[in-house]
Amino acid sequence: MASGNRIGWYIGFLSLLVANVLAPAQATPWADSDDLQVRHNLQILADAGVVNLSVSTYPLMWGALLEVLNDVDIRSLREHERNAYLQVMAVMNFHRQGGYTGGQISGQSNNGAERGFGQRQHEKGALEITQELKSEHSAFRLQMAWRTGLETRFGRKDKQDLSFAGTYLATVVTTETFGSWVLSVDQLYTWWSPSYENDGMHTRSTRPLQSLRITRAGAAPSNLPILSWLGPWSATAYVGRSERLIGVPDLLQQGDAELIADAYANSTYLGSLVPGHREEAFGIRVTANPYKNLQLGARFTGSHLEGANAISGRATPKNAAIDARFVVPSYLNLFDANGQLALYGELITHQSSNDETFHTLGADYSFAFGANTQGSSNQGSRITNARVYAEHLVHQQKETLALGYSQFTNSGFGIDVRLRSINYEPGYYQSMYFHEPHVQGMLADLVSQQRFGEFFAHTAKRQQADVSVYLPFRSGRLTAGVQAWEDTYRNNRNESDINLFLNWEIRW
Repeated sequence: MASGNRIGWYIGFLSLLVANVLAPAQATPWADSDDLQVRHNLQILADAGVVNLSVSTYPLMWGALLEVLNDVDIRSLREHERNAYLQVMAVMNFHRQGGYTGGQISGQSNNGAERGFGQRQHEKGALEITQELKSEHSAFRLQMAWRTGLETRFGRKDKQDLSFAGTYLATVVTTETFGSWVLSVDQLYTWWSPSYENDGMHTRSTRPLQSLRITRAGAAPSNLPILSWLGPWSATAYVGRSERLIGVPDLLQQGDAELIADAYANSTYLGSLVPGHREEAFGIRVTANPYKNLQLGARFTGSHLEGANAISGRATPKNAAIDARFVVPSYLNLFDANGQLALYGELITHQSSNDETFHTLGADYSFAFGANTQGSSNQGSRITNARVYAEHLVHQQKETLALGYSQFTNSGFGIDVRLRSINYEPGYYQSMYFHEPHVQGMLADLVSQQRFGEFFAHTAKRQQADVSVYLPFRSGRLTAGVQAWEDTYRNNRNESDINLFLNWEIRW
């Protein structure tokens, strides 16, 4: 199995190298898919109709934005739209160069916090080196991270100190019939949802999957009359596998009974499931903007443990979802006339031995404050763009109420505040599968007695608060913050914890 997977990856790389010779179009790098400031500004432009494509699908190619942003008359934009435009163009102009070199140092005191968009701390400490190159037809980024103090969630034993998350090789292929498409081999952070809390991937892996991906390079409307009503549209699809191995304890933490059964069927005894098996997954997502104020999306995903289906006889668990974002017209805006209110949501159906339906409902409001910069088309403005959002999520054995506020300036200062109230259903940890004493003994060998006791006590609720501050520092960006939470267990015991984190990134 391992040698076959290696051969498949080598074939994928060779295919892209051949396509590099044949591709007639110029490739551009991916927009950073975990940068909250980039998403914040792109969403402002999309809500205003300046960017006529969905920006809730990451990774996102800069090429899709180049089609429209170069023709924008900045004088026609409102203050916060102009500010967002200037910030996006600054990032885009940086990526128009022939590539860059970057470095990042990060550390945190505790890695047990819940996470949302832009919060990708996975280890106690990491040193990351990035080298990106761009040719006329293709783009390549090698991103390596040396990690220490890996995740301590129940039962995880990840021996991989080196990670290539963030690496990609991409090229554009253009045909007269199907237009331009980007082919890539990558391990990129992916987000397929309008939510700030749910990534829409429905995978158990916390790190990006090693994937083969195809993405429509632009967002022009279809020439087919039957599809022209969709307006600008985009599509992407991938097949991939997890970087890390997943065993029964990981699945217990995630609470997927079907995957637990598959994993158990794939081994003669529980102990051999540590470290476990890789997760294999696939997905396709399509988005459309039929009207200026309406952004639509649909996705279909599935995942399973490597080789588990053949033994267990079960079908791969799948998820189908539709999502929408509606921008309230300015004349109906009850707040600041320069602000923008949007409503969004998604409906998810989980298809397995137990079919279920989940949903996300949310609203956000973006606005600006600070000095007036009317007439300044090329200079960085001194106003601050801000966004506040509220979400209610009912997902698999977990209900979340989330509130968030973020603001960013052109000079690099920013702040991000998030509050979460989470209720876990009793089956979230699925510990009823492992109450037998001999199984408990094997699990107890993997973790401390304290963690083992907490696992079987069941966390019922969590209250969590996050504060992150962004600062320009020595030609780079420094991010510092704190996450604090209190867990309530079903045995009525409460426990509080805290995480202090620091990150410094520099590019040149």
